[in-house]
Formats: sequence, C-alpha cells, structure tokens
Amino acid sequence: MNIPLRVIAAIVCFFIGFAFPLSFALAGLIAWSIYEEISEPITKVPSRQDKLKTLTAESEGWLGCFRDVCESPAETAFLDAMVSAFDLKPEKGLLSGGGLKLQMQVPVGPYRLDFLVDKRLIVEVDGAAYHSSPEAVEKDGQRDTFMKGEGFAVIRIPAKITLYNPKEAVERVRRAQAEVTKKTEQRLHEIKDSFRPAQIASALKDAVIAVESGLNEFNSYVDREHKKAMERGRLEMERKTEDKLRSIQEKLDADPELKKIFDKLEAEWDKD
Repeated sequence: MNIPLRVIAAIVCFFIGFAFPLSFALAGLIAWSIYEEISEPITKVPSRQDKLKTLTAESEGWLGCFRDVCESPAETAFLDAMVSAFDLKPEKGLLSGGGLKLQMQVPVGPYRLDFLVDKRLIVEVDGAAYHSSPEAVEKDGQRDTFMKGEGFAVIRIPAKITLYNPKEAVERVRRAQAEVTKKTEQRLHEIKDSFRPAQIASALKDAVIAVESGLNEFNSYVDREHKKAMERGRLEMERKTEDKLRSIQEKLDADPELKKIFDKLEAEWDKD
C-alpha cells in the first residue's frame, strides 16, 4: 500500500478506534510503518574505527588513517576518488563535504557495508575474484534484498571501474544519490498531500461510514443471535415438556390402578 493510502488508513482506523478500541493499535502500526519508510536507517561509526572520531581536517595524515580501513586496493581507489570529487574532510569519524557524508565498513545486521553514503545509499565495490561465481551472485542478491528491506538503496561498482575509471565510479554515486533524494522527497510530498483538508475530510467521511456500517452490522448480529437464543429456548422447552409427558405416560402404563385414577380425574376435568 502506498504512503497516501496508508496515511488515510491510519486516520480512518484512529477514528474507528472510538467505537472499536483495537483500531487504535492498527492505526499505530500503520503510522509506524510510514515512519520507518521515510526515516533514515539507523547507523553508527563502528567501534573499531573509534580512532577516526578524533581526526579533523587539521590532523596530519588523516587520509591515510581512513585508507587503512579499506580492505582492498579497489576500495582505496574509490575512497580517494570520493575524497577528491567531494572535497571530503573528517567529521566525527565520518568523511563529510560537498553535501555528502561517507561512512566505511558499517555493520548492518549480519553484514558489513563497504561504503555508506548519507546513511541511505550503500556502495559495494565488487572484485571479480569474489563476486562473479553463481554462488557469490546469489549471496549478493540475498544481501541486497535484506538491505533494501532495511530501508537502504544499493549500488554495486565493479573493482575495475574504481581502479581504472574512478570518475565513472563517482558519477554512478552521484546518479544513485540523486535518485535516493528524489524518492525521499517524493515520499515526503505524498505524506504532505495526504494531510490536505480535502483528503482529511474524505478520510473522516469514510471513517464515519465505516463506524455506522460496523454498528449496523453489530446490531444485526445481536438481533440474529437473540432470535437464535429464543428459538433454542422454545425448542428446549418443548423437548422437556415432551420428555415429561412421556415419563408420566410410562408410569401410568406401568401401574393400572394409577391409570384408572388418572383417567377418572381427566374425565371429571373434561366435564368441568
């Protein structure tokens, strides 16, 4: 369900909650799903990179400290290209500049990311030796699916591009970053539109209709159950009456003297 529909659904469930309290919980769940989608995934600088947090642009050899975190020459080449293209500088363990923040070797779930741009865009530098086999491709696909489910966007850049055409690697990041920004702004715009008076009025109207429909259905259900209970009571009374008459008749049949008395009383009752 897209964001505007979920916003309206949350509003409707909220108002229905005044009649059916469980709907408040459903409204909360829908609202939380919207928040998770538009909020930034939670990340932090890995503890093993604590030494980077003390570095500033004035620190001697700071770039070498960040390069030491890279795990391959291809990753180092990508880092150098990003630092040069965006004029990145150390900032609390990250690299920041040109409207971009870059993190390295960030743990997320059971995985560790090569690079993370603006806390949303994952950049994986893929060497042919470790990422070209069918098994590796399948594992990479599973990893990407997990990351997208956590709210990240993912791009994979072959190692040969970062090594021999670093400008192309940077351009891929720029394009992906622009796409992520566009989608984020679109989601925020959808939410904003969902709170326009016309949308809210429509949601309230739907909520009123839903509540009335629910109450009518509940009343109909109560009426049906009441009629069923009355019918069950009538049938049960008839059954008990028949059982009692059968029991009396059996006693009369078993005792001729009692039968004569009963017949006499019945005859006198009919005369009266």
